[in-house]
Amino acid sequence: MVIIVCAKVQCLRNLYAVMKHRVNGTKIVPESSLPGVKIHPLGGREYMVQEGSRTLRAFLVSEDRNTKTSTWWIDGFTYEVASTSPLDELLEAMGMGATATAGADHLKAPMPGMVLAVHASAGQSVTKGDTLIILEAMKMENALKAPHDGVIESITAVAGHAVDKGAVLLTFQK
Repeated sequence: MVIIVCAKVQCLRNLYAVMKHRVNGTKIVPESSLPGVKIHPLGGREYMVQEGSRTLRAFLVSEDRNTKTSTWWIDGFTYEVASTSPLDELLEAMGMGATATAGADHLKAPMPGMVLAVHASAGQSVTKGDTLIILEAMKMENALKAPHDGVIESITAVAGHAVDKGAVLLTFQK
């Protein structure tokens, strides 16, 4: 029950009405789970969860809205929650999702487009979330960000050149 409660609290807190959640790796769809559970915000990051006479306290330990992940403390245990929307799933299926752009040692183009700018250089240390490359696709500028902390080994992307979907734009040192 606590795992489902964790997903339901995440759903309530972020108003992710149609989100799917993974709690410690277990897939949960809270909308159809435990309809008798009541969740009451207590203020800040704290919630009270009730199911009949059973009461639990839930506390949001950390949250990353960019990756849609959070860590919850519920009744003495810690739970990791990863949330995905139908749009996230669609982009992933089309090869344009977050995991499609980031390999263990490279950054790939999530879609065909024109490289507008390269904001990195070989040997540069980068932090997760740093903008590395600006890619124009379908008349929109897309900032491709570092998927993790690391050092850039080489850059194959050149400003002003077209790239295909899946093209390796830069590699990280291992």
